[in-house]
Amino acid sequence: MRRGGWKLVFFSCLWAGVILFDCPTEGSAQPTQKPGNPQQAEVTHLQGRAEVLAKGETAWKPLRVGSTLSMEDEGRTAEKSRVEIRLPDRSIMRFDQKTTFKMKNLLFDAQDGSREIQIQVPVGKTWANVRKAFGPKKVFEVASANAVAGVRDTVWRMNVATDQSTLIRVYEGTVEVYSPFVKPDYKPEEGGFKAPREVRGPQEVPRPYQEVTREQWEQIVLTQMMQVVIPAVGKPDAPTPFQPEEDQRDEWVRWNQQRDRQVRP
Repeated sequence: MRRGGWKLVFFSCLWAGVILFDCPTEGSAQPTQKPGNPQQAEVTHLQGRAEVLAKGETAWKPLRVGSTLSMEDEGRTAEKSRVEIRLPDRSIMRFDQKTTFKMKNLLFDAQDGSREIQIQVPVGKTWANVRKAFGPKKVFEVASANAVAGVRDTVWRMNVATDQSTLIRVYEGTVEVYSPFVKPDYKPEEGGFKAPREVRGPQEVPRPYQEVTREQWEQIVLTQMMQVVIPAVGKPDAPTPFQPEEDQRDEWVRWNQQRDRQVRP
């Protein structure tokens, strides 16, 4: 064999081996989601009984630890029941007893960190420990009938009463609260809330907190240890601080803080 022939044979075999190694075989792990496709939330903790109504279905089915929820699925918790879910971006949400909710949007792009997560809560209590987003799109919203809360890297909760009044309290980070009736981008419509478009930067309510006008209610910014109450009819109360001592009397708060220490998102 001529000089150089051995090299040719060696590199030809090496290249063939690389191709063979790269070819997927049956049973090998394959990508389960393309970036930007709808993904799923997973039940990570359950006390009592919770159910899901999958999109297009007519019968409610029980949720269990490990169950998944997809876009447009609805969930509800029974009396003396609670459920915790992990969202595609690994943020955590929990729902207290007698709470109904809907997975409106569950988009997360693992490649660039973008997300578009939107959840509706018609009635009940929810707690959110939201993971920081690094992508160009950072949408994370929870909506009641009369308020839309947009959050980033935040720990906060929302109570929606049966009369549709809404309480929002922030423990860490910042929450921007929008009126779905004033801002057309968030106006309720059949099938849920419209996805938001670019809006002007938030305007924080200055201290001392004054009566909230209709214009200010377009967007209210809540920071750490602040709260706002949005009534069923009319404009919201002025944002005010809340006292940790009073807040700690609520067993729902204590339980969530304990869970947060156990499972940081």
